[in-house]
Amino acid sequence: MGHVSTPSRDPSLTDEAHERIVTRYPKPRRAPWVALIIVLAAILIGWTVWTGLYHADQPIRASLHGYHAVSDTRVDVTINLHRPNPSVAGSCTLAATGADHVRVGETTVTFPAGSSRDETIHTSVKTFSRAVTAELEKCRPIR
Repeated sequence: MGHVSTPSRDPSLTDEAHERIVTRYPKPRRAPWVALIIVLAAILIGWTVWTGLYHADQPIRASLHGYHAVSDTRVDVTINLHRPNPSVAGSCTLAATGADHVRVGETTVTFPAGSSRDETIHTSVKTFSRAVTAELEKCRPIR
């Protein structure tokens, strides 16, 4: 639907005819949706920038490289660790889950400050029944 302008005052129209035309073709109102969309877009852009800046400067980044259920009571886990500043010590929480989606084990792995920015950490999670998955829940610096 395009923009319809109010007809300009034609000298040949009577006042009654002009009012009839204005009433029949009212000036289109900008929907409040436009303002709402602008506000929501500004909020979304602000949140995206904040999230990017917040996560860009993490002192420790880790990812679960792999896991292997060795027995009914243990899962071996490999973590890839990246620290822009290797002098930062930290800890990561690992969880193991069984076939019925119940948490069967959890541990916190601590790692000291080192000299390398990238490390591979091998550890294990003790479980009370056989695990089918392992998850890296969170990593944080120890200060």
